[in-house]
Amino acid sequence: MSDAEIPLLFEKGPLRIRYLEGEGSDLVVSFSGVGTQRSEEPPPEFPGIASADRQNHVLFVSDVSRSWLNGDGMADHIVLCIRATADHINADRVIALGNSMGGTMALHVSRLFDFDRVIAFTPQYSVLANEVPEEDRWVYFRKQIQSYPFPRVEDLRTDTTKYYIFHGDERRELAHALRFPKAPGISHYIMPNTDHKVAATLRDRGVLRPLVQHVINGQSMRLRRQIADIGAIPMVKFDPSTVANAAVTPAAVA
Repeated sequence: MSDAEIPLLFEKGPLRIRYLEGEGSDLVVSFSGVGTQRSEEPPPEFPGIASADRQNHVLFVSDVSRSWLNGDGMADHIVLCIRATADHINADRVIALGNSMGGTMALHVSRLFDFDRVIAFTPQYSVLANEVPEEDRWVYFRKQIQSYPFPRVEDLRTDTTKYYIFHGDERRELAHALRFPKAPGISHYIMPNTDHKVAATLRDRGVLRPLVQHVINGQSMRLRRQIADIGAIPMVKFDPSTVANAAVTPAAVA
């Protein structure tokens, strides 16, 4: 499903928000990553999975500037659209879903809006060089960011939101993963022998859709079984020293 097939709900500066109507009472907010074409709007993320065959209403959030939510006023506009849409459909629950930069944005927005749960695949802890010096990707976009109202993932609201975070064990992924907050209510998993393409890997194995649906539907027992089946390791049990050539700095595990 392309962005041309999903009606544009809101546009201001680099921010695009599209809305796909559903039949149920849940609203899923899907945050796009960087995408593959620098000159184009990042495409909608997880369209089929998020909508669940049109059962869920979905907002697709895309940042053409790739600012990791640091664009001027971007967070406020997103929250206003989420609230307005949730009120319009009388949503029972609002769930956030994102991949890479989109995962980071979902986590940041959860500090401003009470999501029921957030699902983030390979989010960045920060794209500031002094926060994660191991990070050498997305240099072009990172140089364009003028200010950082959201410098790092912090102050996650575990009192209102359940968090599900997935990272691979490639060295740059671990550099982010090991810096993430650790607290009850944050279910953080490491996928062995996987790089930044955790979501794509799970999709190719045919388990991404059921995994996300188990989280959205609150099917805890099924989720735990699937987590075990795919070999994901809970962060609380993960030993970074077992990963060859991880090259994680001491600061990352402090």
